[in-house]
Amino acid sequence: MKNHITSRFGFTLIEMLVVLTMAAMILTATLMIYQRVRGSAAILVGHMEQSQLEHEILQKIAEDIDRLAAPGFEATIKFRNKLDNGYYSGQLVLENSYYGSGDKKQTFEQIVWQTWYSPEDDVLYLYRMHDGLNVEDKVLEKNPEDSPSAGLYIPVARGVTFFELRVQQGENILSAWTADKLPKAVRVGISFTPLQELPDDKVGVPEEAKTYRTIAIDRTRMIPYQFIKRDLDLDVLDEEAEDPNSVSLDETSEGDESKEE
Repeated sequence: MKNHITSRFGFTLIEMLVVLTMAAMILTATLMIYQRVRGSAAILVGHMEQSQLEHEILQKIAEDIDRLAAPGFEATIKFRNKLDNGYYSGQLVLENSYYGSGDKKQTFEQIVWQTWYSPEDDVLYLYRMHDGLNVEDKVLEKNPEDSPSAGLYIPVARGVTFFELRVQQGENILSAWTADKLPKAVRVGISFTPLQELPDDKVGVPEEAKTYRTIAIDRTRMIPYQFIKRDLDLDVLDEEAEDPNSVSLDETSEGDESKEE
């Protein structure tokens, strides 16, 4: 009598379907994790680029203020703020002048930073305008009248949601400065964070999402220093108190002798 041993090779259809289903589930979970990590990385990179752009803009404004508010020119800094379609918007005008023939006052250089609301995109655009006799590029802009940037507002950034200028005058914080006298410093704030509902039920940009920089005017100026003399009451000093800085030779020698013994 022969025993028939049957051996089965391969998989059944049900087993194949189970394997494919598990493989699809693993692949789907892997793709979901990949998309989540990729989205988080994109958000992180976007925040880094946004923060870098904010600091670059503030640095450029600081350079313009340092250059135009330099000693030797009759410089003025004027700015104003307004609420434009729910966005904090502002304008900064930097100008220095000189007196030409006939003591006539002429503009040597003027720079304007300002935001403009776009109703189509529902965002603010930040523009910069440079004009005057002093051109920025001495090679390409030989003639100020033929300068490509003279009198033209060049877009710097899109999507600005907050742009504000402040100055401190005594104990007051002013939102506008129109005086011919230069302020001591200007604080510039900017943000690209979208508007959201704040804890006080208002719509705006959270304070932690704003980037500020305080720019000093004429940092090379001499700051006067006055020494105030004060009279010390010597009666409150203890006459028997020992000066810790006074060391007698006798005490030192006695200490050395005790060590030798």
